Amino acid sequence: MQLYFETERLLVRQYTMNDTDALFQIMSDSRVHIYTKDKDHPWDERRTEEYVNFMIDRDFKTLDCFHGAVIEKESNRLIGLCGLNPYQTDEPEIEFKLGVPYWGKGYATELGRQIIEKAFAETDVKGIYGMAQPENLASRKVLEKVGMKYIGNQIFRDHATAFYYISNLLVNG
Repeated sequence: MQLYFETERLLVRQYTMNDTDALFQIMSDSRVHIYTKDKDHPWDERRTEEYVNFMIDRDFKTLDCFHGAVIEKESNRLIGLCGLNPYQTDEPEIEFKLGVPYWGKGYATELGRQIIEKAFAETDVKGIYGMAQPENLASRKVLEKVGMKYIGNQIFRDHATAFYYISNLLVNG
């Protein structure tokens, strides 16, 4: 099992099939999806298993495109997911979803900073996009805390979306 990176309080690693039940507990909670396209369709056991299988099959080796299980070091519990999704060539989209008990603890900011730092240091990623529904103030605040700049609202996947961006040149230039 590959460790993608760690922060002070978290590990992000490749999925195993043993992660399915814990991830289902998180992703079946409708509150996790309140600001996503899945807001009316929390994950069921089948979708969670398919997601974990897909991520295991992908066997990500670099951080320019990956998804990983977020593990809280103190409890050794899976508390969410994070990754970089393909969006534009050399400019992926950052993603993180955490279980409700882990909201408001600074974990998303901790993950976001490390994803950006590692992606820019270890890959050819030129920039990273962040997206949130305009009314999702908590996610928008996280994107700003990790250094992303608001670049405006657009319709994306049939929803109004607040777009954020950070360039490798701003971080390493």
